[in-house]
Amino acid sequence: MKHVILIFFCLLFCSCRQGGGKNDWALLHEASLHTAQPDSVMDLLGQIARPDCLQGKARADYALLYTEALNKQGRIGTNDSLIKIALGYYSKQAPGIPLAKSYFLLGRIYQQQGNDTLALKVNLQALAALPSQTQDRTRMLVNYDLGYLYHKTDCYSQALLHYREMQKYVDTHSDTLDCYITAYSLGDIFMLLNRYDSAYHYYQEAISFARQLENKSYERYIIRQLCLHARLTGNRQQAKVYLQEIVDTYGNDFYNKAVLFKEEGNVDSASFYFLKATKDPQIITRTMAFYNLLQLHRKEHPALAFVYVDSFHIYKDSLYALRQTDKIGRLTEQYLQQMSRQKAEANRRENTIYLCVGVFITLLLCGIGIFLFIKRRERRYLLLEKQLVTDRLAAIKEYVAEQNRRNPEAWKTMRQEIAAIETQTLIGQFQETVWQKRINAIQKGNGKPFSKKEQAVFQKEILALFDELVKRLQAEHPQITKDDLLFCLLSLMNYPTSLIAACIGCKENTLRTRKHRLKEKLSKETFGLFFHSSINQQDTEEV
Repeated sequence: MKHVILIFFCLLFCSCRQGGGKNDWALLHEASLHTAQPDSVMDLLGQIARPDCLQGKARADYALLYTEALNKQGRIGTNDSLIKIALGYYSKQAPGIPLAKSYFLLGRIYQQQGNDTLALKVNLQALAALPSQTQDRTRMLVNYDLGYLYHKTDCYSQALLHYREMQKYVDTHSDTLDCYITAYSLGDIFMLLNRYDSAYHYYQEAISFARQLENKSYERYIIRQLCLHARLTGNRQQAKVYLQEIVDTYGNDFYNKAVLFKEEGNVDSASFYFLKATKDPQIITRTMAFYNLLQLHRKEHPALAFVYVDSFHIYKDSLYALRQTDKIGRLTEQYLQQMSRQKAEANRRENTIYLCVGVFITLLLCGIGIFLFIKRRERRYLLLEKQLVTDRLAAIKEYVAEQNRRNPEAWKTMRQEIAAIETQTLIGQFQETVWQKRINAIQKGNGKPFSKKEQAVFQKEILALFDELVKRLQAEHPQITKDDLLFCLLSLMNYPTSLIAACIGCKENTLRTRKHRLKEKLSKETFGLFFHSSINQQDTEEV
């Protein structure tokens, strides 16, 4: 039984065990060392067989690493349920950089949802969660997002403060991409603050970093900003130089070339490139190309403008239908995500219920097992004790029988004394029952005589209590009735005949006749044992 209980507790412990296996912990640790390579992280996390069974820190680390890898791959999406798992754990168990990363990634998701207010709030929480003396890349990324969000809300001074915080990290951690992002961000803010010298300085830094990265898109953006800077500062010649450089970098991007010529007032070149852009594979590019052609020829060539306006409306309607389809797709995706979250929540509640029921049943079975074990042990001890008493009694009887053979007279007197003590013990037990109270009430005159049903129960219980004496009477007088046995036992307890008659429901003369008949059937010693009182002796003499 002890082994069964031990097995139950082992099963309970295994079912409630938290955390992943040893292999899962190793994969999570290795993934945490390769965060700069999101593809490697996704591959390592994909080797975890049952990520839904992870608990505690392992579950939070998995959620953080997975979301961080999605962010670096540019497909973080709008579902925040996974990162909130990490956020819920780290906010209680591990404040610091993991908590700041969780807030930062949640802010990225809110930006994807279009909720810049919540994104700004959680990024401020991320900044507060970081240790004050730590210059971690997470701090740089949080400051970038804060600067970008303040930039969007026209809070340029606040944005500048956070971009300067980025600069502190870049100064001590040389990374070309980080340097480019910091430089062009500061340049954009200084342009908006009309601080053109500072803007030009940072744009020059940014274009050198873009060329080191060999990224034409980055380089083109900075050149366009430098072109705008030249126009705002009145340097038209330099603006044309930048414009030509942009045209050269665009290559086959006819639409952007046309836009540049339109901004410069070169209608013929702009119209030429807009016509080429109408054959672009993207609908939005074709639509905007026809729109710009309409704007260019509205006044000078109205007939041609009518053709462009028809094409523009056709593509605009197509673009609207496509956007509606995309909107429906996004709504469908959000609905499916909501349904998935609700289903996951329902599954968690169901699993919790199953776990609680399983634990309860296990504890109940353990309790029943322990109870049965204790009862079995008590029964075993009682049997052993009974056997010991039986052996002792047999030894005593053997001893008494031997002594009785040697000195019969002395042991006869002792047996009588023992029998008297046993009889008085039985009488004492009877006097503690409810029947004694009923008899006392009848004797005092304020109680009702026993009914037929009560007489039967009373007779059964008193014969069972005085079992040894009943056997002695039956041994001497085999034909003795139960009524006579009851009469003998009540007489033994020194009750008067009138009270006995009231208890067993007969007349006193009938009892006297029974006593006389018993006196003839029983031995003198046995009769004297039951009818020893002066009251009963007097009744016998009267008969």
